[in-house]
Amino acid sequence: MYVISVFEHSLKLELAVATLEEARVAASDILAIPLRKPDSGLPLPVDPYNTDGFNLFPVACTATITMLLGTIYGFLLYWGPILWGGIGLVAGIALGIVVERFVKKARGIRKHRIHRMDVVLLVNCNGDEAKQERVARILADHHAIGVTKL
Repeated sequence: MYVISVFEHSLKLELAVATLEEARVAASDILAIPLRKPDSGLPLPVDPYNTDGFNLFPVACTATITMLLGTIYGFLLYWGPILWGGIGLVAGIALGIVVERFVKKARGIRKHRIHRMDVVLLVNCNGDEAKQERVARILADHHAIGVTKL
């Protein structure tokens, strides 16, 4: 019977292993396997889930408002509403990006940290149900990403 868990490569993992050894789990029954995440190279050009810290919503709102204003006042201007609407859209996108960067910098918001390495921890419990429950509780208490029993 095994208890399998996933940790970020951090001090939490080291503390979990030390606690397991204090709970009389032999070091030979503990196996840690690091997983490296492959780098995709290029980031996504549009990130709808906002994981990189850049929010497209204010940019879209600013672009929509300036496009609308360009279209409305385009009836009065020489080039017409369609061309001024396009100019307003481009200007709104640029203005939205500048405002978004300025707000992030003013608030001190940093990019979301993406962890590059996870560690799978396998603990052999030798068929002991109570030991399996105790190990699973210890791993969960040390903030494992996930814990399962096999």
